[in-house]
Formats: sequence, C-alpha cells, structure tokens
Amino acid sequence: MPPKESNTAGPVLRKRQTKQAEPTGSLKRKADQDNLLSNEGMSQKFSDGLKITPCKSRSSKSGAVCSFGMSETERDKDEEKYAKHLVQNYTHRNIGELLDFAKPATTAGQKAAELKTDFISDLMERILAGEKLATKRGLDSRLLVQFARKIGKWTKVGSSLKSEKPLYEYFSNFALFVAQCLKSKTASKNSDIARLILPAERTDYKPDDSNDSRRIDVGLAMHGINASVKCVSLNSYADMLCIAEAKKSRALDKDALAQLFLYSVNIYMRQPNRRYVWGLTICADEAYACLMLNDGFFVSPAMRISEPGGRKMLISWLVQWSMCPEDRLGYDPTMCRVPNSDDADVGGSNSDKVDDKRYTIDCYDDKSQETTTYITKRTIMSADDMLGRHTRCFVATRHSGSGTESSANEVVIKDAWSPAKHPPLEDPRDEIKLLRKIHDTFEQDTPDHIYPNMLVGSHVRLDQKDKSVIDTTDAIFNAAGVDRIDPPSDPGTTSAWKHQPLRAHRRIVMSPVGHSIKTVQNEAELIIVLVEAMNCYSSVLSQCGVLHRDISTNNILVVRDGKDTIPRGLLIDFDFAVNVDTHERSARPERSGTMPFMSIANILNLDTPRTALDDWESLLYVVCWLATVGITSSHRVPDAELGKKPIKYWRIGSPEEIAEAKRNHMDSARIFQSNIVEKFCAQYKLLPRFAIALHKALFGNSNCPGALLGLKVYGGDSSDDDDDDDSFNGDSGDSGNKPTGGPNDPLVKRNAHVDEILANLEKVLGKFKRKAITVL
Repeated sequence: MPPKESNTAGPVLRKRQTKQAEPTGSLKRKADQDNLLSNEGMSQKFSDGLKITPCKSRSSKSGAVCSFGMSETERDKDEEKYAKHLVQNYTHRNIGELLDFAKPATTAGQKAAELKTDFISDLMERILAGEKLATKRGLDSRLLVQFARKIGKWTKVGSSLKSEKPLYEYFSNFALFVAQCLKSKTASKNSDIARLILPAERTDYKPDDSNDSRRIDVGLAMHGINASVKCVSLNSYADMLCIAEAKKSRALDKDALAQLFLYSVNIYMRQPNRRYVWGLTICADEAYACLMLNDGFFVSPAMRISEPGGRKMLISWLVQWSMCPEDRLGYDPTMCRVPNSDDADVGGSNSDKVDDKRYTIDCYDDKSQETTTYITKRTIMSADDMLGRHTRCFVATRHSGSGTESSANEVVIKDAWSPAKHPPLEDPRDEIKLLRKIHDTFEQDTPDHIYPNMLVGSHVRLDQKDKSVIDTTDAIFNAAGVDRIDPPSDPGTTSAWKHQPLRAHRRIVMSPVGHSIKTVQNEAELIIVLVEAMNCYSSVLSQCGVLHRDISTNNILVVRDGKDTIPRGLLIDFDFAVNVDTHERSARPERSGTMPFMSIANILNLDTPRTALDDWESLLYVVCWLATVGITSSHRVPDAELGKKPIKYWRIGSPEEIAEAKRNHMDSARIFQSNIVEKFCAQYKLLPRFAIALHKALFGNSNCPGALLGLKVYGGDSSDDDDDDDSFNGDSGDSGNKPTGGPNDPLVKRNAHVDEILANLEKVLGKFKRKAITVL
C-alpha cells in the first residue's frame, strides 16, 4: 500500500552498501563496484586507474573501511571528490524525456496536469505583468501577489548574482505560488491533486539527522491538500521529498550537482523506502531537475526563469510531483512508515535499541505465493551511497496490526537492488535462488553450524497499469514510456543515457538475527566467530555447490543465544555467490568482492579459476584488517596512527597497485610479519598467531610458495601444523617483480593443490578454535 500523507512534516513513509604512492583518499565506493564488477560488459571500467574503495561502510565515519586513516577534514574532501566523480562519469545532461518519469499514471491525470500547468503559468505571467486579479476567481490574490514579488526579482538576476542566498527565498516563493494555485478551487477539481509540495521554513541549514556538518539550501516536503500554504518545519532528511541546491552563477551548475549528490545520499540513508531520489539545482536564473538512479543521474534541460517558457517548465515539474503516484516520486509502496512511530513502543527486551522511525514491509514469497507483513524494529544497514545496490537490512517481527511479537521471533529483512539478467526470474545468480537451494539442502541434512535460513524471498512487485510487475530498472523506465538499453560491451563505445544496467529489487527474510562483527568482546570471540562462519562457508560449498566470493567484515555476523554464551558466526550476503560443480568447486575468472579483502588473483582478474582459496585468502585479510584497526571500540586505533600502517595500501590506488602491495606483503614471511602482523594492536596475543598460521597454509605450500614469481617463503612443507610453532622461518623474499600471472605464478599454480591447502586451513581453524575456547 502507498505511504500516507501527513499535514505535519513530510510523508508518512523510511555503507559504502583503493595506489602505492601516498594516498589522497578513496574516490569510489562499494556501490560503484557493483557497476564495475557485477554487470556484464561493465568490468572494463575497473582498470581506469581511479582509486577504488568498494566497501559497505559509510566513509564519513571514523574507522570505516573506506575512511581508514583519514581525519574528518580528509573524509569531507574525499566525499567531495567522489561527488565530482559522479558528475563527471555518471551524469547525463539535457534529457528532454525526464519529465515523463514523474507524470501521472493515467491519461486523464496527465491531461489534468497539463491544464493545471497552463492555468498556473498564465496566472503567474499576468501577475508578473502587473495585472490585478479579480476576487471572483476564488484565489487568495494577496498571497499570490506576495509570492510573485519574489519571483519577479528572480526573473531579473541574469546569469549571476553576488550571493546565492536570495535564491533560497525566490525559489521557495515559486513553490508556494504553485501550491496556492493547486489548492484553490479555480484550478478545477483538486481531487486529482495528491499532495502539496512545500518548502522548508529554514534555509541553508543542517538537518537534525545529518551525519556530517554540511548544510542544505532548501528542502521540499509533501503535505496533504488541506495543509496551509506556507514554509513548513522540515528538520529531518527522513521527511524530505527532495533537496534544492542553489549557486550564484550559471557557470557553477556542476558544483551544484555535486553538492546535490552529497546531500541526497542522506535521503537514501534516512528513508529506506526510497527506490530513487529527485532533486533540483538552481544556478542564478536557471533551474534543473535531476533524477538519481542506482547507476546514473539524469538532468533536465535548463529552465530559465527569466523566460516564460522556463517558468512554465518549472511549474510543470511541481504540478506533476503534486499529482503523480508516489512510486514515481521514488517511494516503495510496499514499505510504509508507521504513523507516529517516533513514540511507538516495540516488543522485546527493554535494553534493545529501537529505531525512532519504523516501517511496515510487505514481503511476498515466490514459492508459497503469499505475502507476509513485517514491522521493523531497528535498521542494521542503510543505503549510504548514491550508486549501487542500495542494500538495507532490518531486524523485524511479523506485524499483527496491534503491535509486534517478542524478540524470539525476530527476523532479518534484506532489501536490495541487485544486478540482474533478463528476465530477472530466470537469473541463475539470483541470491533468492541460491539461498533457497541452501535452505532446501540443510533442511534435509541439518549441519552443526548456523546458516542463513531464508524464510521468505522474492522480487518486489508493483502495480502498474492494472497489472503486477517486478520492480526493476525496466519498470522505472517503462512507467515513463522509455525503453532501457543494456550498456554496450565495448568500453570504447559512448553510452547514451538509456544505457543503464538492469537491476532487480529483491527482498529476503532470514533468520537467525546477527550483529556486527565489531560486537565481539575480545580476540578469542572473534576467532570463534570467524571459524564458525568459515565452517558454514565450507558446507555451503561442498554440499550446496555455492561459492560465496565475498568474505568481508560486513558479511560475517555475531549470533548470541544468551548474554554469557559463546558467540557463533553467521555467513551472510550471497549477492556475489555463484553455483559451481560440487566436485570442481571453481568458477570462471571474474572480479567480485570487497576491495580490501579481495584475493590478489581476484583483484587482477587473473586468467585462472576462482576457487575456495580466494575466499580463504579474503579471510586472512579480514583477520589482518580487524587486528590492525581494533576489534572493539576500546581497542580502536586513532585515525592518525592508522594512516601510517602499510595495510592502508590494500584499499587505495588502482587494482594493479593494490594487488602489487598485497603480493609484496604476502610473499615473504618476514615482510608479512614486519609490515602487517607487527602492526596489530599490541594487546592481541592469539590473532597474530592465527594470521601467521593462515598465511603459512595459503602461501607456504612447497608446491606453490609465495605470492611473487620464483620465491619460496618457508623452509619446509607447511602441511605439518600439529605443533604450536606459528612463527616465521623463511627468506625475506624482497623483490621488485610485478608478475602479471601465468603458469609460473604461485597464485595460478596453487589451484592444482586446492584440496591439500584447504585441508591445512581446516586444521588451522580447528586448532585455533580450541585455543580460543580455552581462553574464554
């Protein structure tokens, strides 16, 4: 059901989802990597030399993967560079068809919108020309004339002015003029008007729920048709329809777009029911509308306010936003904010953290063909990037209509826009299919470890033109009468704005409920959680034939059965997983994963099959990363110190530079210890030994030693792991070589010894789990 309107403040509706030289900050995000790694024909962009940080943490947070070692000022500059990158590489200008994306759903509604636009435009021009309105027209002429005075000043600013601040008032009065006309009886029947679009009473301000210090210029909110036409209280991104960003000159239009992108990501974060976001830029006397989708941003032709045609076009945008269905404003009609949820009481432990804004979520299951409604309790992942999957995760319970059930019945809901093949229902790499396969396998043969148990799963469906359709990129385009086109596979081909990757909106309900890996209390708990997660990984691969391909800090959760019980590890997020033969257990070469944790062969896209060893290598990087940054808040290393550690080169630079850094760090026992292990937090005793043992098993096999060409790491065969000697004893292996793969590359050669290496890795896990349990 669609979100309800409010007369108070907006709609009742709802981590970023890498250079050998000194870094200057990350430029791309995990969501950007979706375009680079997961879409057919898009992977060529991966080698464009840009710095890449594909991770799921928000970069503005200290200690997040993609802000590793950055100060707050550096993070802000990094965000600004990223926004300019989006303008340069993902923005399409002068899209004449853009208004069709916001048109009313019916032909009658579209005609009514045209008539209202004509009426308001004619009225505005007459008032601007000095004509006095007759009171019999049923309009509040005093208000309209008051609004028009400011609009008149806007028409005379020309291509630039001394300050952008007057533009805030000019645009706000323009929006109020349109709203007042729509509300009047003279605008014909107003029953087809769904809402009024009203500006915020504050301008140039920081919303209360902002994660940074940035200030938006003008916010717009939706209000019911009976609301008073005036500037409204709008203090939260959670209540905004969109943002208008102003600049004093036409020449600053790119800067305005970059800032609009920076601010609009907060709408995605605070409104989990946003499928996409609209925005406006105002550059002196020119205005632009902008549609922000998962893989690209579309900008309308310039609307010059000094000309009647430009004014009429801006009126048309405000009218259509007032009349179109809410799904065309970017809202998800299957996810609605609970009225007055700010003060709601939620079932469960009194100590549980509860979000102040909750949502009901309709979850359809494609197997049972039934819909179950859940109510969210807290958000555990927000969509905090403009690009990519916009993954959201919630802890929720079944919605009974009068409240929620106890915490014993909690589930996790994952909502994401995943890359898809056409038709989406036949996509073999659909995470829903893979999780159902895991569910069916383990239902027959229950393992001794926990696993992501899918309870409900399907593509989100919308009602369009009296029929149910799967919510995809195609559905968004088709609603506007536009045909999406797959991006060209040739990287040298120029892409048009219609060349957008296909994404499918998928929703999965799972159990058990887990918590961030950062909630472990000590290194022993961390080791136990990692071991359990990898036990699940091995079972899923051997019994279900599913290769995960994205072992990272975000994809391993902590599950506790009680306050004082030993934690368990849960492996989640099978977005990048693929079906593989249970005997061969390998996949074709393809980049996937989260950059700081990706294997070297994966980063370089070496022409060798991806095997379980790539994921085990990722586990080693996870251990090293967490042991370096600190696994609990009390252990967290200051940003200034993090920036001095060599491990920072695992996330900054081109793929080739990152891979080179990892090759050098991994190749030599001594170098691995001096550059990585010795930089671990000083209080850890087990983690250094655990990392050394994993490294030895992965890179110390006598048949394929090291990570560079022709060098051995350890003095003997690493298969003897029964003793407690996890120290280094090999050559330093310093080398300036920069191998590119081939039959002599140890990372290629090791695929002939997968079973032997895996057996050694399993021994390492067993031994260190026993040690960790003893410590606890």
